[in-house]
Amino acid sequence: MDLKAKILSPSHPVTFYELIPPRAEAGQEFEDLLTLCRELAGAVDAINIPEIYEESRGQLGRKPMPDRIEPRIFAKAIQAATGLESIVNRVTVQQPAIRQREWLRETYTEYGIRNLILVGGESRQIEYPGLGVVEAAKLTRQEGLDFLLGGITIPSRSREGERVRQKYAQGISFFTTQVLLDSNDIVNLIQGLNGLDVRIFLSFAPISNLRDLEFLKWLGADVPNNVVWAVEQAGDPARTVEKSLAQASAILTDIFDNLPAHPPALGINIEQITRRNFLAARQLLAQLGPFYRRHLQTRYPGAVGTCEPASLFGSDTATSPK
Repeated sequence: MDLKAKILSPSHPVTFYELIPPRAEAGQEFEDLLTLCRELAGAVDAINIPEIYEESRGQLGRKPMPDRIEPRIFAKAIQAATGLESIVNRVTVQQPAIRQREWLRETYTEYGIRNLILVGGESRQIEYPGLGVVEAAKLTRQEGLDFLLGGITIPSRSREGERVRQKYAQGISFFTTQVLLDSNDIVNLIQGLNGLDVRIFLSFAPISNLRDLEFLKWLGADVPNNVVWAVEQAGDPARTVEKSLAQASAILTDIFDNLPAHPPALGINIEQITRRNFLAARQLLAQLGPFYRRHLQTRYPGAVGTCEPASLFGSDTATSPK
């Protein structure tokens, strides 16, 4: 079963693992990430590859991000080396429509990519040269390109359910959330999507220190004060990771415990965030993957998935990018 069929089948568990593309001209990092993807084959259904733009967030005093290889180049290499399907995130607002049309055609015909997540701008107050997500989805259909289209959802944003429904009406079949640090907003969003035949991928990431929370804030995620307090109280990184993994399981349980009568399908998206959290992300996958599948099987008795439990990935012997 290919990724599209899995995503469109509500009872089928689907797990993404999100990886930022390697730095440009960092050959060893590229090879290390391909090795990681080979190890993940059989434990995840796809590699989710973001496209990074700093925009106004660069004003926060952070060091500029290094140049990275293009996501679709990384995606093609992953698919060739591992057989894992890849999902390429495309920021639609940064280039004009004519260039987006060329990019879509190239991505489909030359790179063999079939799964896209369309990402809009950081703020409606900024005037961008390119298309919004809805317009980009329409352009994809006009070009006759058979992409499976996804989007991003921000559960804490006002009228987010309405935005999801509008994008779904334009052919966007699934959405990944920002990293979830509590369940309040996502539970409200899912309840508001009752009856919609869409899949929502719940994003989780390990937290090892306050810098991780600062980075998530920089990315635009909602970081509750009680989470900051919990990290401060945890003390050492190992204890902080342990607490963040327990928190992820609690959030997932709360979501399944509060599903409406006809909820959207659910998946999970595991994010590493930073290189120092490599092993912690593997531990999160090992813990949350089987936990998610058990919840789904309770919701859909008899549901089965192709991914094996990721218990191997909690080991300190796992290959780590240098």
